[in-house]
Amino acid sequence: MHRNKLLLLALPGVLAVLLVGACGGSSSGGATNTTARAGVAQGVGAPAPAATGESASGQAAKPAADSVVPSAAIPQGPRVQLSARVALQVANGRFDATLDAVTDVAEQAGGHISGQDAQAPSNGEPLRSGQVTFQVPADRFQGVVSDIRRKGTTQNISISGNDVSQQYVDLQARLRNAEAQRNAILALMQDARTVADTIQIQNQLGQVTGQIEQLHGQIDYLDHSIAFSTIAVTIREAAVTGVRDEWGLQTAATQAAHNLVNVLAFLLLAIGTLIPLLLLGAVAWVVGRAVWRRYGWRATRRPAPAPAAE
Repeated sequence: MHRNKLLLLALPGVLAVLLVGACGGSSSGGATNTTARAGVAQGVGAPAPAATGESASGQAAKPAADSVVPSAAIPQGPRVQLSARVALQVANGRFDATLDAVTDVAEQAGGHISGQDAQAPSNGEPLRSGQVTFQVPADRFQGVVSDIRRKGTTQNISISGNDVSQQYVDLQARLRNAEAQRNAILALMQDARTVADTIQIQNQLGQVTGQIEQLHGQIDYLDHSIAFSTIAVTIREAAVTGVRDEWGLQTAATQAAHNLVNVLAFLLLAIGTLIPLLLLGAVAWVVGRAVWRRYGWRATRRPAPAPAAE
């Protein structure tokens, strides 16, 4: 009975720790960790050894070793998520070869493709375009970008970095705080004697365990996005420009060819228009001639004069 009373007295301290852990995520990492440790030391850590006393067998109860959290060192230094966008222009028909060359550069650097989108020619347009996205190790980022730029004519390039150092430190502090809460709850569970107390402590333990798993996932995502940088490459084909015409002969020949084609087109148009008219005229002439021979000649022929009387 005495143990149950002491357990009930310790439960408010655990609830205070959970409340501090829930509110501490929005504050800085150092303040959150200090408040959580004070709650564990005052609300849970101090009463626990006195509440245990001696066990039912008369032996001295062993202090809960899990209630002591080792001080984990928070990684120092800037943590930056790097990304780049490169737009390349290549000659007509070089899209596939350039795409393979860019992919080889990323794979040789230890990267991998995370997305690809290529458009086939449409509406009679022979030019192709597409985009491919890579994840490459951060320490090879600059070298990969430089190699990719050599695979074509660089039309546009942009490099950006997102510093997540503060966010990373805050997540680490929240994780240490949540682990301290979990260890304190596990220490209280050893002293639970009723089913109701056990269920209540297990519910609190489940909530804290869920927070720990969520924090681990966020930290793992930051670790991956920091260790691997993102490079998006856009490739577009362009028509091959001719050699510069110093004397103007090529330009003149091209213009003459265009003029010849225009004259031929005009002649075809004129012939196509005149042929139906000529056919209609010919048919009308043939029909008119036939009618004239049949009826017109007789109508215009005069009778021979009668002989004079003697």
